[in-house]
Amino acid sequence: MMFLVALTLMLSSQAALAQNYSFNVPENRVNVYINGDGSAQIVYDITFANDPGASPMDIVDIGMPNDSYRGVTASVDGVPLTNISSSPYVKPGVAVDLGSNAIQPGQTGTLHLEATVDNLLYQDSKDSQYASLEFSPTWFDSNSVHGPTRLEVNFHFPPGVTADEPRYHDQPFTQAGFQDDRVVYTWVNDAAQGDKKYVFGASLPQKYLAAGVVQKPPAFNLNLSGCFGSPIFWMALVFGGWAFLSLLGSQTQKRRRMEYLPPSLAVEGSGIKRGLTAVEAAILLEAPLDKVMTMILFGLVKKGVVTVESEKPLKVKPAAPLPPEVKLWAYEQRFVDAVGTDGRLDEGKLRDMTLDLIGDVNKKMTGFSRKETKAYYKDVAARAWQQVEAADTPEVLGERWGDGLEWTMLEDDWDGHTRRVFQDRPVVLPTWWWFYRPWAAGMGPARPVTPTPSGPGVPVTLPTLPGADFANTVVTSVENAANSVVGGIESFTSKITQTTNPPPKPSSSSSSRGGGYSCACACACAGCACACAGGGR
Repeated sequence: MMFLVALTLMLSSQAALAQNYSFNVPENRVNVYINGDGSAQIVYDITFANDPGASPMDIVDIGMPNDSYRGVTASVDGVPLTNISSSPYVKPGVAVDLGSNAIQPGQTGTLHLEATVDNLLYQDSKDSQYASLEFSPTWFDSNSVHGPTRLEVNFHFPPGVTADEPRYHDQPFTQAGFQDDRVVYTWVNDAAQGDKKYVFGASLPQKYLAAGVVQKPPAFNLNLSGCFGSPIFWMALVFGGWAFLSLLGSQTQKRRRMEYLPPSLAVEGSGIKRGLTAVEAAILLEAPLDKVMTMILFGLVKKGVVTVESEKPLKVKPAAPLPPEVKLWAYEQRFVDAVGTDGRLDEGKLRDMTLDLIGDVNKKMTGFSRKETKAYYKDVAARAWQQVEAADTPEVLGERWGDGLEWTMLEDDWDGHTRRVFQDRPVVLPTWWWFYRPWAAGMGPARPVTPTPSGPGVPVTLPTLPGADFANTVVTSVENAANSVVGGIESFTSKITQTTNPPPKPSSSSSSRGGGYSCACACACAGCACACAGGGR
């Protein structure tokens, strides 16, 4: 068994569970161009015939052999498609949105997709002078696909390879020839089953490949023969492995449930997306959603739009009427709308608000580099802290801290940084603090200040606090708000993730929607390796 490369293509809709996919694939033609630099250009031309009465075929998911893919382009019936994103179901993989070119019931359409993939060639386990590649084209859910498929797979070997040098693996080629001065092996099956997996493989001399591009399997020299005869060894191995995998699986699932941002674009844009608010930047950085909710809450407090009447349980009171000169972001207005008559926050409304906020941020990032933009906003957060640290009076210190609060909260260690900055510096509380803790506005040594917040307020005496007391007060307040704004952050985030970034469905799903099964890798030799794209929607 050589190196297995599996491309799993799946059809889906954003409302997949409600869809009724039923189609046939008259032809699935794949060209694999093996290049001398070790990459391969994979070109799909797949013709779909959608059944009358079935749902439109509007999104196509294509699994990639590994993360080293680039230059993904697609078209349907010759019309370029530009909405190509990372698939939330195939990891790694891409989702191609057909948009207005969706294949309608009773219609046919041909999807053309190209991608260049690196790191695909492994040393042949039977001949160290050869490199091998095995490829499995797409197959589909038996509940959705029907009828025969003409399956054609073409391997184009690098220039210079002679006709007698390549070697096919288990499946003999249908024909061999030359095209553009390259040896081509072609496999054709006129009666292929659309829901069956087919594997095609070949090897070629490494001398036609650049040095270092052929991967070698790792060597394991550990001798365990002395342990294999001991029942204690096997018992410890089984129970220890079970415990480890259970713990690892639990932690992985928990971390996966907290990853709510939709996958980044498969074709990464360029440049920085400026103009995001601190809350939007927090979504981009995938900050914990309890922190995001707290940032929104404090932003509204600073504007005088809400007053926190109780921390445990969290109860807020919107200003009535809202200050006319205050402008609210859409997510701020919906946060206010989520406040019930009892002052409690409606988690359902907060969840809907968060879903739309995530969608808006994802849309704004179209065409821009997420990596560069994330680095930019992390730098903005660092500069906000620098402004706070440079304040030379207690009044300026409190003012700058208040002005940049949401930006500084982008830092992972916000509470620790706050304690370190204020531990030995007196600070005058900002005037808006009364709206967060009105019951404690007069605490500490008094310093007469007449606040002029954006919303309705009354003159109060705000204190000058020792830095350590101030840090403890604000950190505790933020922690209380974060712990109270939603009942359970893991459950809250998990429900959002199920919509914005759902995990791949198991390959044994009995859903009626279209979709390919995960490939199953089975390596029978020490020199092979498997890379399978699986899942689906």
